[in-house]
Amino acid sequence: MGATKLRTYTVRHGADPEALLPLLQAYRDAVNRVLEELWGQVEWGQRSIPGKKQYRLLPKFKADVHSNEYRRQLRNRILAEWPYAAHWADSAIKTAYSIFKSWRKNYAKG
Repeated sequence: MGATKLRTYTVRHGADPEALLPLLQAYRDAVNRVLEELWGQVEWGQRSIPGKKQYRLLPKFKADVHSNEYRRQLRNRILAEWPYAAHWADSAIKTAYSIFKSWRKNYAKG
């Protein structure tokens, strides 16, 4: 399993917090949009529990959300309304994918 790179972006010390607020809110909204998009691609499938007569509902994707084409379309939709540098949108997409992946892993564990 490969290591994940953490990207950081510098902001001047003493920057006016009121000036940063629109960027931070737009970033949060972009992450939420990507999460909503991913959540819309989830369908629930039954999987039997070994040794029991019970089933468990597990999430799976309707579309290949990990394909480059899907990610490119998602990025283009975010950038269409994005007034900031594109690397912020890319970071929001990566953050949302990471949140969703963590949720799926924790859900599957129970």
